[in-house]
Amino acid sequence: MALVLTATTLTLTSCGMGGQTPSGSGATGDRSIVVDEPFAPAANWALETDDSFVLSKAGCLETLVKYQTGGAIKPMLATSWNQTGPTTWDFTLRQGVTFQDGTPLDAKAVTGALKHALAAKTPAPGFSPETIAGVTAVDGSTVRITTPAPDALLPYRLAAPNTGILAPKAYTGSSTDPQGTCTGPFRITKEIPQQAIQLKRNPKYWNGPVKLASAEVRFIADGAKRATQIQTGEAQIARKLSVPSVQDLKGNNSVEVLTEQLPRTTELVLNNKKAPFDNEKVRQAFQAAIDTKAITNAVYQGAGQQAVGPFGPKEPWTPGGAAPVQADPAKAKALLSAAGVEPESIKVSLIAYNEGSGFSDLAAIIQQELKAIGVKASIRTGDYASVEPDLLSGDFDAALLSRNHLGDMPDPLGYLTADYTCKGSYNLSHYCDPRTDALIKKAASAKDPEARYADYAKVAAELQSRAVDVFLVHETESVAVASGLKGFAVHPYYTLTANLSLGTK
Repeated sequence: MALVLTATTLTLTSCGMGGQTPSGSGATGDRSIVVDEPFAPAANWALETDDSFVLSKAGCLETLVKYQTGGAIKPMLATSWNQTGPTTWDFTLRQGVTFQDGTPLDAKAVTGALKHALAAKTPAPGFSPETIAGVTAVDGSTVRITTPAPDALLPYRLAAPNTGILAPKAYTGSSTDPQGTCTGPFRITKEIPQQAIQLKRNPKYWNGPVKLASAEVRFIADGAKRATQIQTGEAQIARKLSVPSVQDLKGNNSVEVLTEQLPRTTELVLNNKKAPFDNEKVRQAFQAAIDTKAITNAVYQGAGQQAVGPFGPKEPWTPGGAAPVQADPAKAKALLSAAGVEPESIKVSLIAYNEGSGFSDLAAIIQQELKAIGVKASIRTGDYASVEPDLLSGDFDAALLSRNHLGDMPDPLGYLTADYTCKGSYNLSHYCDPRTDALIKKAASAKDPEARYADYAKVAAELQSRAVDVFLVHETESVAVASGLKGFAVHPYYTLTANLSLGTK
């Protein structure tokens, strides 16, 4: 649901993009915009990482299949797909598409790109050798993908930005170069490492004319600065604004704020393989000690919902009748006693990475709530990149995490497989239960969505009841846009699109 604060025309100032036409001047087709993003590329554009999402949102990288808000998929670089056998799918490529360097999009190029994704040292969870057995070119316009077992959700995997297609010359050695090798409506002309990328329209875009002449994507971790830039007209889109920033924008006649419910939950990840969290009763004690209602009100100020497991209350795979765990310090103490653990013996280090919205306040509240039951918690901060190695290796106690369960693919299967199977590539909880593995595997082969969703609900209920992690808040995202901007919609994969335009003065 969109919350429109104001909607009047904005006279925009120059974006300072060095040689590009200033926003708000010139003919409509000559206009430029600035987009402020919170996360910079961190892996030299390796598509198996979140860098692929940066490229997709920048209007450069495209995939065979397009993800529609609400869970539907439709053709993108592939015009159709067909399951030709229990474990084989054929994708027919769109004709007449060229990469930005002029080379044709054909089965050889697509096969090479997808094989490169599979060969990554740490492949993306939704598209890895565990889920894909092979990729071959049937002919010049048909790509065949084989899976180890029947996979009803293969087309969904091909919608994730991690499976984006770049021209062959993009893959040189261990690096990936997206400049001139995308198929999207915008091409990268300059990169300022960790600060910005500059883009111009792709004049030969396969899906019609691109309305904006150029754009700049700035990587600004400071949410207050992103809000300031949208207020002053330095930026025309500012993503992931904090609640205080949204409040500051009220009454600004030049800005419109869009707020959308996200498939994203903030959670307290507990290291299940390390004491004391290898004891289920201890995990449940932490779950009972933490007041998710108070956290939602204090930290998120209503811009979110009290968590009920990993999935939001209105999603089709959420367990029926699920209710948030109510804070109960007495119950928490009783659970610790039943576990044979003295509260004073527990000393927990809590990681709160800097990029997490409100994480510093959230960590401080949790620290106090644990103190109320006799548990001492210290807080460790740092950029996510600096703490991720410890999270992946299991060298930590607990950590705050904001996790999108439709990020690996537009279906919870990718998230559940990565985060909660024994060999999951992003199993930060280090949780392993063969019964959970079997249930997730069963869901993967289910062609009937209702049956699949029922299995997801069973897994979600198990994660909540066993307190594998403490699920805190179901998030919303607030995006501020210049009121003269047209054709924009909040989407987890796409920001800069061919239809985006900036109104005249």
